[in-house]
Amino acid sequence: MPNSNWQSLKLGLVQMVSVKPLEQNLAAAERQICACAEQGAELVVLPEMFAIFGGGDQLAAGQAEANSGGPLRSFLAEMAARYSVYLVGGSIPCTAANEYANAPALSAEQARVYAACFVYDSTGQEIARYDKVHLFDANVNDAQGQYRESDTFAPGLKPQCFDSPWGKIGLAICYDLRFPEYFRCLAEQGCELVLVPAAFTYATGRAHWDLLLKARAVENQCFVAGAAQGGEHSKRRSTWGHSCAINPWGEPLASLDRGEGALLIELQRQQLVEVRAALPALANRRLGI
Repeated sequence: MPNSNWQSLKLGLVQMVSVKPLEQNLAAAERQICACAEQGAELVVLPEMFAIFGGGDQLAAGQAEANSGGPLRSFLAEMAARYSVYLVGGSIPCTAANEYANAPALSAEQARVYAACFVYDSTGQEIARYDKVHLFDANVNDAQGQYRESDTFAPGLKPQCFDSPWGKIGLAICYDLRFPEYFRCLAEQGCELVLVPAAFTYATGRAHWDLLLKARAVENQCFVAGAAQGGEHSKRRSTWGHSCAINPWGEPLASLDRGEGALLIELQRQQLVEVRAALPALANRRLGI
């Protein structure tokens, strides 16, 4: 059952520079999950596309993950149980229906997958799934130039949170950060922490990553934490990194630069209680205006 009166949470954020070889990515993920656990993390977050970064046969990979015995879902369950942590599995491709959101399955003829974030408890039990709602279709001034996630991915249907020993925790992925109404939906469901696996491009991340994380935290008077890809993936793909956690006043609690790494942050719920008591913006909303 969720605990609405949690006091503190030791949160581990994993930052990666994922590449094409799957085995290298899984080894890096376990290395950093282990590093978080050794520092006392209770909840660990992987970045977006931690295992399969760009390219490759996303449809075939998504079909392989259509049940809980899929190779990546099995890996995530094993990591959560081995290191006794709640684990938020970044995002992986999946064609199966999302039972938590009443989403349809995707057929092979549709040739797209969901960007799915699976969550596991400390025994390795799968307890939640979120499918990325907002897909990154944009022109960016970098070597890649154009990004068209909707060519490969189908959009999820709704925001998703999960129950935990630290209350309700919201899930968002990367481009979702640019949509304040999405985060407000999570706040209205009672989320006091929102986790954001991401792979912001270097150009967009440098301009907006910190700004957006702070804005979503301040608007909803909650903790927001982003676990990011951060480095040079190929000649055409470069990501910003700077994984960090923001408190409900909009202050960074800790952050990384770029490159593979692990960050441990202890969140204190009293900060949230004090901010909401002193400046009750959520209670003061006038929705009829």
